[in-house]
Amino acid sequence: MIFRRRGKDDPTAAIQGFWAWWATARPRAEKLIAGTPDDALVAEIGDRVSAIHPGLQWEFTAGTDTAHRLVVTSAGDAGLRSLAERWRRAAPDADGTFGYASTRQGDPGALDGAVLDLAGHRLDLGELRFAGVVDTEANAVHVTVWHPVFPGLPEEARLQVAFLSLDWALGEDRVEIWIGAISTATEPGPDLTAAALAGVVAGVIPADGEALWSTLAGTRKGRPLVALVQTPLKAARWPAYDLHIRIDVPYRSRDENGFPAEDAFPALYALEDRIDARVDGAVVVAHETSDGVRTTHLYAERPAAAAVLEPLLLDWPDGRIRMKVTPDPGWTAVSHLAR
Repeated sequence: MIFRRRGKDDPTAAIQGFWAWWATARPRAEKLIAGTPDDALVAEIGDRVSAIHPGLQWEFTAGTDTAHRLVVTSAGDAGLRSLAERWRRAAPDADGTFGYASTRQGDPGALDGAVLDLAGHRLDLGELRFAGVVDTEANAVHVTVWHPVFPGLPEEARLQVAFLSLDWALGEDRVEIWIGAISTATEPGPDLTAAALAGVVAGVIPADGEALWSTLAGTRKGRPLVALVQTPLKAARWPAYDLHIRIDVPYRSRDENGFPAEDAFPALYALEDRIDARVDGAVVVAHETSDGVRTTHLYAERPAAAAVLEPLLLDWPDGRIRMKVTPDPGWTAVSHLAR
């Protein structure tokens, strides 16, 4: 097994330092939210969050089960999503006053009565309308956003409104995982309210949490390739899983295209079943098969998830099985398999 260590800039101490500081600063935060100005506190929170990573953003919002919520978010940066989640997991238990989240939470009603000043225009967000087209192959919803003032806005500003409004209405996770292409319209046509769009998106999410898989075909190094992929293949579905585990299993018995011959499948499937049974704190997200090698891609929270698999990979009759473990918070190792 090849394992690459995490970088020297381990954020664990900064996360622990944030929560130790928060225990004493929280009363000031409650006064700030109640209306008592405290610029020093705002600066301190910003400094503490930046110490974890300067790309993270923070905000106070209204809670659902609590009066208030402190959010530290990656703001759409996939490479920071797991870090924001680790911050949240280290948080104290929520109570009646404060809860904690690593993504902006959605509320379709939040757009009603809200006003956004942008590029010299004042937008009543309650006038936004949406179109949602369900893509069954990608298990996603492609969204078009329209507002009466869009004809007077440049495309960059229109898209900024679209992304912000979708985050506020649906929540960052649902946008990242279940929304496909996002575009804007300058002519009337989209007619869904934010609440109606939320219903469309909810309709593509499996109610039972069952994994959905899709089959892809292509080539690798000029040889045919087939892949079986969890859909949608998005890191936000498993936000703390930032270690990529790649297992390459050779097979000798193959057909003219390099795929396993019929007699090779039982052993390959049995090995994958053993891997599935042993994974702890890890998830299998894809299989690729090409030119005598079957590759399994997993993501895990910690190196121990790979260590428990090592005994399963010994004494393979068709050659040496290779396992490589690499930090990959942005899931770049499987980006070629994402739709």
